[in-house]
This record gives sequence, structure tokens and C-alpha cells, in this order.
Amino acid sequence: MRPLPAPSAPRLHDLGELVTGIEDMYRQLGGVQADPTLRPGAWDLALEGGLVVELDEELHSNRYRATTFEPAWTASLPWRAEYLRYCAEHEPACLAAATWGKRWTNPSCERLFGESGAAGDLSGIGAPRWKQRALYDAIKDAAAAVGAVRLARVATVDVVAGVRLGDALEGRAEVAPSALAAFVKGRLTGGPTSPG
Repeated sequence: MRPLPAPSAPRLHDLGELVTGIEDMYRQLGGVQADPTLRPGAWDLALEGGLVVELDEELHSNRYRATTFEPAWTASLPWRAEYLRYCAEHEPACLAAATWGKRWTNPSCERLFGESGAAGDLSGIGAPRWKQRALYDAIKDAAAAVGAVRLARVATVDVVAGVRLGDALEGRAEVAPSALAAFVKGRLTGGPTSPG
């Protein structure tokens, strides 16, 4: 498969029946706006056949992301069980990597979730940027759940053929392309396919 132009980033109007659930999730994460503008960024990678891939590093493994897997609709996501485990096991790595600057908060995140306390303090408001990242990941998950895209979500802590994916990506280990393709296929949701 070769990289292609990615589909448009998902917006709430793409989520059909899940819009209300995403709005509820925003409030559960501490959202402070009555009518927020939620705009996840572009997909990480688009491949032939209408497949998009999201690659998550340690910044995606924390308590806020775990919260986004609570709704019943997430049960169909092929990565849900592993990601819940990663959120529990790898939050210390997230904390080590993301307690400074824009990794913890920024003005747009504070408009959505309120002004944060001290960096590294997860009590009270906690990390507005972590909450935004978790919510935007959930919006992308919801786009896959309603069939707007075919999504495979993978993490640098995933192990493929005995090799940690992050190590392979950083050139410290090798993974056979066929093993990686099979792993991604196992993480794939349904959705539209491109013609031909």
C-alpha cells in the first residue's frame, strides 16, 4: 500500500448518531463551553483502499483517553482492550513526556477545558491539552465507528512479531512488512472502500 492524500479530518456533523455522545464526553472530560468548536487535525496516514492509520505515542496513554472508551459504541473498536491497558500502564510515561509547555496546556485547550493548575498536577482541572487530545482521538474513533472511514489505530507500545513498534520506527529493530500489514489489518475497522 502506498500513501495517498488523506480524507478530510472528521467533524461532528460526520458522526451521525454519535454526536450527542461526543458532546457528553466533552462535558465528562471537564469541557466548559456550551457550544464548543471541536476540530481534530488531519489523519496521520492515508493508504490505498480508503484506509487511514493513526499512530499514537506515549502522549495518548492516560486517564482522559481511558475515559473516552467508556461509551458502549467503543466496544466495537479493535484496539479498545489494548488501549485501555496502555492508558493504565503507561500514564507515567505520558506524565514524563508531557508536563511542560504546549504538551500540558495552551490557550485553545484552556478555552475548551478551563485554566490548568501547575504542570504535572493531575488533580483539579489537570492537563487541558491531554483532554483535548483524548477527545479528538475519540472523534476519530467515532468517525470509524459510524463507517465514515476505515481506521487502524496503532501505538508505539504495540508489539508486532515480538518487536515494540516504537523501536522499529526509531530504527532499533526490524519488523517484517508482512507482519506489520497483518497487525494493521487486525486493528482495522469497517467503512467505505475506494473504487478499484
